[in-house]
Amino acid sequence: KIIILFWKPLFGRYIKINIDRKCGNCEVTYDTNHLETSDAVVIHYTEARKDSLPDSAKRHSNQMYVFFSMESPFAVSVLRGMQFDSLGPYFNWTMNYRRDSDIFFPVFEWFEGANIFNGDTSAQYSPKVVQDIISQKVSQPLALWMAGNCGSTHGAKLRMQLVDELEKAGLLIEKRGGCFGTGKTAPRGEAYKPFAVKFKFYLSFENAVHCRDYITEKLWKNALDSGLVPVVWGPKRQDVEELAPKGSFIFYEDFNSSTDLVQYLKYLDQNETAYIQYFNWRTKQPSPDQYKLVEHGVDYKRISGMCQMCKMLTEKNKSKNFSKIIQSLDQWWTGSERKECLSTTTSLHPQSD
Repeated sequence: KIIILFWKPLFGRYIKINIDRKCGNCEVTYDTNHLETSDAVVIHYTEARKDSLPDSAKRHSNQMYVFFSMESPFAVSVLRGMQFDSLGPYFNWTMNYRRDSDIFFPVFEWFEGANIFNGDTSAQYSPKVVQDIISQKVSQPLALWMAGNCGSTHGAKLRMQLVDELEKAGLLIEKRGGCFGTGKTAPRGEAYKPFAVKFKFYLSFENAVHCRDYITEKLWKNALDSGLVPVVWGPKRQDVEELAPKGSFIFYEDFNSSTDLVQYLKYLDQNETAYIQYFNWRTKQPSPDQYKLVEHGVDYKRISGMCQMCKMLTEKNKSKNFSKIIQSLDQWWTGSERKECLSTTTSLHPQSD
């Protein structure tokens, strides 16, 4: 069994993580007694300080130390003032939302229950599903936006300005979250979808500007999974195109101004045929070749996140065990057993080479 140790719970939360057996025989633990025997140690960025890291003297040579962060570099290095130069070559792998990390961990890896990305997703894709979504829409307010970071990052400040521009251009927005005072709390858990689905658009505005692949739950859970068309701002278009279903989103920077965008959203509100095209991706479950980020139940396991780490550790252990076998054979062949083998062979076949 492969043991993956989370050195500390993420933000104090002991999240239960089960890894599918298709990914390998891996178990996740928070028990630090496994520090010296685990195959990998996952260290959240909040613990990546010299006074919080595991004692390197207890580290064995085959152990992988994994740096894990789902925050933007700006939020880590500027907002929290964390720098890692002093750590030196401490980590072996990185695990985060970036596609070029060692272990790709899209945000929706955390999502539980039936949704459009995880588990058996077949019931989430059909013309009937789309019609059910469309039938629950109302005319006003057109858009929903939820925000808790009101300006602590550069991107958070900019998006507040953009939303203000959209409202001045005539877009009615239902605003929820900590930025908007008491009585504006957004529903959580199972209560969110029934609340959100009546809106036609979700303002998927990130708190970072053009940060590579930084696409959070605002796009996945708050918008796409809940039946809203996301209006995306923050990441680059190319990054969104690489990750989001084709034709599923509206990109803010495609428009010359907030006024132009509002006019387009109002056009879609009055033209159901044009609006419903943003749901074409959901009329039929995509194959793994078409869209690798959608699960297919028993037939498919997405190679990302903890599953990817488990597979990598499994392959690593295979290589390690193979090397041990070769080393053992080499020691046997060069030792006294080799002489016995040769002498025995010579006695049995005196004429052989």
